[in-house]
Amino acid sequence: MRRRRRRRRESTSAITARLTILSLLGHTERGREETTSIVMVKGKRVIQRIENAASRQATFSKRRNGLVKKAFELSVLCDAEVALIILSSRGKLHQFSSSSMIETIKRYRAHSREDAGSTSMEHDIEELKHEEACMSKKMELLEASKQKLLGKNLESCSLEELHELEGKIEQGLRDIRVRKASQQQKLHSTLDLSTSYMLTFYKLQFHLLQEQIAQLKEKECSLIEENALMRDEEVLSHSRLVQDTDVDTQLCIGWPGRGRTHDNM
Repeated sequence: MRRRRRRRRESTSAITARLTILSLLGHTERGREETTSIVMVKGKRVIQRIENAASRQATFSKRRNGLVKKAFELSVLCDAEVALIILSSRGKLHQFSSSSMIETIKRYRAHSREDAGSTSMEHDIEELKHEEACMSKKMELLEASKQKLLGKNLESCSLEELHELEGKIEQGLRDIRVRKASQQQKLHSTLDLSTSYMLTFYKLQFHLLQEQIAQLKEKECSLIEENALMRDEEVLSHSRLVQDTDVDTQLCIGWPGRGRTHDNM
């Protein structure tokens, strides 16, 4: 603590001495601008914009050269790849690169994409965790509401909550009755439609059977007629055969012109 206080006092003394010197040189415009740009606030150094353009340009050149020198020393001493880009207020470009500015920028962009990807992944993971927590909370609330609807864990419910729960149950019963009536009506409609289809089917089958019976009867009549004709033809042929068997036959033995012996067959 003592060392810190000593260092703080030394830095404060150095800054105070510098302010004194700058105030002594306040007759110049540059001295006045740098004096106004460095302000002590509770032991801290606050850097402000230099209002005078000439002093601002001189300070820019001085600090730019120092920054380039520091970048060069860093690249040499630490074997680091350093790229420095400076744009002045007038839009003039100043740059320094220990190797190749383009290659360094490419490497920077590659690292930036990787960092952006990892950041995006972390953001997605955080969102998923948040959604999971919200879903878990909703599940707990739904489970508690379900238990209350089943008549469980009602000890912690107030009178107002019990009235609200009763209203929900009554509304649920009304919805169930309406749904039940609708389902019964649909079932009756389906049964009526099925019955109508079955009756139509049976009527069609009965009509087809009647047609088949009529066709069979017609075929039976035609077969009876054919059978009668066949019987008549059979009787007629039988009677003709009997008549042919009743004809007398005579056998004559002997020479022609002489007496013959007749035998009745």
